Amino acid sequence: MAPYISLATSLLVGLLSVGADAAFKPPINNTLEQGVATECKTCPYSLCTNKAFYDYDTQVSLVCWTRGTVIDGDSTWLRTSDNCYVTQYDLTDYSGEYETDLSYCGKASEEKHITYDEATVKYDAECNICPDNASCATIKYQKPGTDLTVTCWTNDGEAVIDDTTWVKTTDNCYIAQIHLEEPADKHILDNCGPIGFLQVNYTDTTAAPVEPDERIAKPASAQAELRGASWSHVQQRAASPEPEPEALPVPLPAPLAEASAELHKRYLINITVGEDYAFCHKKPVGSSKVVKKYEFGTGVWMQCYESTETTIANETYWYKTTDFCYVREVDFFESLFDQYRFPACSLFD
Repeated sequence: MAPYISLATSLLVGLLSVGADAAFKPPINNTLEQGVATECKTCPYSLCTNKAFYDYDTQVSLVCWTRGTVIDGDSTWLRTSDNCYVTQYDLTDYSGEYETDLSYCGKASEEKHITYDEATVKYDAECNICPDNASCATIKYQKPGTDLTVTCWTNDGEAVIDDTTWVKTTDNCYIAQIHLEEPADKHILDNCGPIGFLQVNYTDTTAAPVEPDERIAKPASAQAELRGASWSHVQQRAASPEPEPEALPVPLPAPLAEASAELHKRYLINITVGEDYAFCHKKPVGSSKVVKKYEFGTGVWMQCYESTETTIANETYWYKTTDFCYVREVDFFESLFDQYRFPACSLFD
């Protein structure tokens, strides 16, 4: 009897092997679109965290396909051999159909694995395509008091007042933690994973429908629809060091004028009072109530500038401080217009 059992077992194993091979198709190799690097995400949605990012001309092994955020009218995402997902929009054109030539990754692959928390903007804040003010494009301008929903955090952003922590919002952009009322709750939020330098690629971006039992409950203030761009075009950049955070504001008494050649776009910005006193007005006009005064040599943190049409001398340009009042440009050693690409306050209205 034993030989017959052994033969039956061998046949069964063989049939199962053939069935498995038929069900799961071989991987396909492809290369990233020319001039493109991309994030590889933990799930096939734009707000999912990153597991990896691929540099230019990287060849990837595509294992299976699934559905997720619609990029340029296409909801197809592909799992790579690194067990993360890329959109086919970032790959060179494929002559076949991934949905035919690759196996479906399975229903579970369409589930969203995204963490959410609430945050409130404290100071005028730019929401950038990547966590860097020097070179990353600004997607949205957020004014104080704005409630946000954030999805993840990173300590690898550009330092703003020595704090390198940034959070990603449901607008698919990053805000420096220092601009928020409270620090990111790292016990609730996932780490964003590796982030590259991203370039805006304006395409229609919507979420593919998901079954009710796959949805994750979001806070009430979370946006119902997410529209924007595909942030998948990236370049690798070195991570910033992670110094100890300091309280806000921190005076810098020495003028910054001598270092102006090395300065670039960064917020919040500290500049130095160059008059005996710099009066901070409730509104950007000299006749407005003075709510604070800064002494000579005091470092003052700035949020944005206001341009007026007044004919009064030295009152055309005003700087809004973190005390939420306005000081004349001429009362400082430095001019923000000479040294920085600094935002107008009107952008945050």
